[in-house]
Amino acid sequence: MKIYISILAAILLGFGACKENERFEIGYSDDIPPATPQFVRYKPTYGGARIFYTQPNDKDLLSIDATYINKKGKEMWFSVSYYENYIDVYGFDTEEPYTIQLFAVDRAGNRSEKVPVVVEPLEPAVKQVASTVYCIAGFSSFYINWENGLMQSMNIFLDYSYQNAEGQLQESHIIYTSREAEERRFIRDPGLSVTAPVSVKVRVEDEFGNTSNTLDLGTITLLEDLKIPKDIWQIPGTNDSTIINRDGEVVNTGVPMGFFNGLEGRDYMAIDDIVSDGTFVNFTHAYGWGRTGNSRDGNMPWNYIIDLGDYYELSRIVTHQRYRHTGANEYSGREDYYRGENVGIYAMWRWDEETQQWDSITTHKITFPVDLPDRQYRILGRQGDMAYMYPESPKFTKPTRWFRYEAIAGFNDNYKSLNGNCLSEITLYGRKSEGY
Repeated sequence: MKIYISILAAILLGFGACKENERFEIGYSDDIPPATPQFVRYKPTYGGARIFYTQPNDKDLLSIDATYINKKGKEMWFSVSYYENYIDVYGFDTEEPYTIQLFAVDRAGNRSEKVPVVVEPLEPAVKQVASTVYCIAGFSSFYINWENGLMQSMNIFLDYSYQNAEGQLQESHIIYTSREAEERRFIRDPGLSVTAPVSVKVRVEDEFGNTSNTLDLGTITLLEDLKIPKDIWQIPGTNDSTIINRDGEVVNTGVPMGFFNGLEGRDYMAIDDIVSDGTFVNFTHAYGWGRTGNSRDGNMPWNYIIDLGDYYELSRIVTHQRYRHTGANEYSGREDYYRGENVGIYAMWRWDEETQQWDSITTHKITFPVDLPDRQYRILGRQGDMAYMYPESPKFTKPTRWFRYEAIAGFNDNYKSLNGNCLSEITLYGRKSEGY
């Protein structure tokens, strides 16, 4: 009996597969339009609507489509496969009622009769995104934040201006494109200074050509910090978890210095002020043994521990990835920037003399820039990735002599890979701690 049921099930599955394959038969043609989808309800969204429907039962149904005419007289078209029971329509520039035409399309290209659906969207997506934009003054730089809950493609037009060292008005214009739900972009301009206030304006535009009003984010004054000199920095040996506290005592912190001497890499190269650009070797390499230098202990998370040589209050960090050693005389492509064996997520720690423990500062995820030409990846990679110690409210840390960089994951597999073996340079900024 069990054998009979299995054979019958196999026959039915095979029949179903054949019927499904018929849907995509090459050269298929007919002139019979599909039945109309039955409108069920809609849910308003920012600048759009999600329309729920019941599909027609036509065996050659291919998609459910929706169209509307925007305020500029252009027809906007949206389509979903026959698997779905709803369709998202976007691009409305007001909260007024819109009439959407809903219809079915079969494999031969025949269309059903159109079903008019009247919807009232929420405020336009560009206005919603624009309402979330804000600007924060940082250390010798500033950043803008915005939210994009529907993750639609948005262009952020940033205009900022300041008086340069010669007293002339310096104006800059930047365009950011993003689909991220939350985004933060740092503006690092060598002409920015703490003595020249910066005026910032922003405008948001979506992929349908709708645009927000220009937002005046005001005038900000940047914070001042300095690059911490590296000439007296020291690092422990592999697997050394001891530090010397303020009283001169040797303390075992329980967190070992990682292994960074794999292949061409050397541990000291992450703090020698030389950035790898592919024409010479200058990076660390954990070789998959990053935790302790013993292969059985695995790779990540590994720790790079720095004795700053004195007490500092930290403000920000700039890290540089390995470009990859090619032996070439000039850049040959994107190479390993934002992928490969580079670190994508890391945490920062300071040694707290009061508690005699590592104190967590923050965890930083390096933004992966999408769909850029190789040249732009190289520019960003050479510039380095910057992060504030306290990104939500830029300020200095409490005094510390010991800093710990904890590499958590690489870029690959959507920041889940544990093959982050390489690092070219760590640079810290802050100020000397007086009287500590």
